[in-house]
Amino acid sequence: LVLAVMMADQPPTKLPRGVLPDGITLPPGTDVMQFCRDLAESGAGFAEQFDRKSENYHGGIVTPVPLNGQRVPESMGGEKEADWRALPEAQLSIEEDFGPEYHAAMAAHKSLGDCKKAISVLNKPVEMAMRVRLQYKDATGDDRTALESRLKGAETDRDGALSAAAVSILGMSREDISDRTRACVEAVVEQGRFKFEDRETFGEYMQVLQRANQAIFADQTKLLQRVKDVKKAFRASQAASQARPTGDAAVSQDSNPEVAAGSATAESASAV
Repeated sequence: LVLAVMMADQPPTKLPRGVLPDGITLPPGTDVMQFCRDLAESGAGFAEQFDRKSENYHGGIVTPVPLNGQRVPESMGGEKEADWRALPEAQLSIEEDFGPEYHAAMAAHKSLGDCKKAISVLNKPVEMAMRVRLQYKDATGDDRTALESRLKGAETDRDGALSAAAVSILGMSREDISDRTRACVEAVVEQGRFKFEDRETFGEYMQVLQRANQAIFADQTKLLQRVKDVKKAFRASQAASQARPTGDAAVSQDSNPEVAAGSATAESASAV
C-alpha cells in the first residue's frame, strides 16, 4: 500500500528489469504507468484466445475444423475434388535399368565428383600449415616448442586432406579418367606438401588446383555423354524388340499359305 501511494505521488520513470529484454528501453517521455496498463491489457486479450470459457476463444470463431480430409482446400480443387478418396492410386514408377555400362559410367562420374569436392577445400589446410610455419620460423624458446607441435598437427591435417583428394581416383580405369586429369591430381598432392613460405608460391598452387578442377570437369562431361548414349541405345533396342512380331505370330504367318501369299503379293505390288 505504501509503495502504491509512493508510486501515485511520484510516477516511475523506468520499467523494472525483466519487463522488456535487456538493452531495450522505452523512448524518452513515455508514460511508464500507461505503458504497463496497455501491456497488461494486451496480455489479457492474448490469453483470452486460449480460454475455452471466454467469448474470444479462437477469436470468436466456433466453426469446427474439418479433420481426416473432410474438406479439400480451395488451392487443391475445393468441392470439385471432394470425392478424392475415389481417385486411382498413382503407381510408383520403376526406375529403368540401363545395364552395367550405365552403372559403371555413373559410378565413375561420382568418383570424379568426390575428388573435385575434396580438391575444392584443399586451400584451407595447405594455407593453415603455411601460416603456422611462418610463425614457427621466427619463434624462440617455449613459443617455438608450442608452434612446432601446432605445425606438426597442421601438416597432418593437410596430408590427410591431400590423400582424401587422390584416393577416389586411384582405382579408376583409363576409360573413365584421362591421363591429364590423373597428372593434375598427382600434381595437386605432390605440390600440396611443399613447405610454402610466401603468398606468391601459394598463389601458384591455387592455379594447380584450378587446372585439376578443369580437367575433372572435362572428364565428367565425357562421362555424361556416354551415359546419354547408353540410355539412347537401350531405349532404341527396347523399341525395336517391341515392334518385332513375337515368336508365335511369326510361326503362324509362315505356316499359313494364304498369309504368306498375301505378303508376297504386297511385296510384288510395292516393287512395281
